[in-house]
Amino acid sequence: MPSPRLAVAVLALLCLGAAKKPPMVDVRIHALGTAAEAPTFAIPATLLNGTPVFLARMPLLSQREIKAIYPFVAADGSHGTYLKVDNHGSRLLHQHTMSRRGELLVVLVNGRQVSNLLVDRPIEDGIVSIPRGLTADDIALLTSVFPVIGQEATTKERR
Repeated sequence: MPSPRLAVAVLALLCLGAAKKPPMVDVRIHALGTAAEAPTFAIPATLLNGTPVFLARMPLLSQREIKAIYPFVAADGSHGTYLKVDNHGSRLLHQHTMSRRGELLVVLVNGRQVSNLLVDRPIEDGIVSIPRGLTADDIALLTSVFPVIGQEATTKERR
């Protein structure tokens, strides 16, 4: 006859497995790399316009640094969003945009390249704009994981 402890342990494991997990989202913003850094620190990629480049293997920012988003509909009918990053991400972003003006940042959402951002000025407020390239499904996924800017206090803590 099975022991009561074993039955409780099995029941607890089943309950943990049945718990609803938040949807997975992978947002990464990569800086440009160089051919000299490949293959250890850079990977080959093709920009949305077809230009071959190398991307830094390590992303500058990821979903871990995102605190909130603000989605909108772009002029071309696709969707865009503002990403508000935490203090760590804001410092990284400010340092990078101060030293690498004129270079590109490449935005990937769930492994799909959605935008290439030109660094034209330092980003001091910790807000990155993805002006277009997202789908309605992307926005639905992002809003299910991250609070909307201005509503952070009314949503549950996501971590």
